[in-house]
Amino acid sequence: METHDTYKGTLIADYLPADYIDSFSKEIQGKTITPDEFLDSAFKQLPAWINTLMKLRNALVRPLGLDTQTRFTDKICGKNASEIIFGMSDKHLTFYVSLWCGAEKNGRQKLKITTLVNYNNRLGRFYFFIIRPFHKIIVCSILKRVGKLSDKTMRTVSV
Repeated sequence: METHDTYKGTLIADYLPADYIDSFSKEIQGKTITPDEFLDSAFKQLPAWINTLMKLRNALVRPLGLDTQTRFTDKICGKNASEIIFGMSDKHLTFYVSLWCGAEKNGRQKLKITTLVNYNNRLGRFYFFIIRPFHKIIVCSILKRVGKLSDKTMRTVSV
């Protein structure tokens, strides 16, 4: 299990402890990207299948009182040269997402998406239990897609 020390020196450490935490990373090559570019390429241009899942999720949770109107990526909570944090809180749970961009080394850069969740009640725990498998699939897919976009940028630049 990851500890608070794992995130020492990062903005996401300020939001610990959490009831749930995961972190996925990918090393890319090509153009070094900033946290703002990471946010834009990862979340502002989602594939159709993720948008469909989000519409389904919104239809299912709207009766439970969860916010389905606000784009969570618009709720920036913190930002520096290597990391951007966004998140939301409602009566059921609070979550934060960190998009961290490592320094470029030998033409490669490590990108990491970390998610923290705190349950505010039993419904929040149940809700996240249901969506957690989809969350992991979506985050890994987003990282893979960002890597492909980075590879295309590198090929375009080197031609």
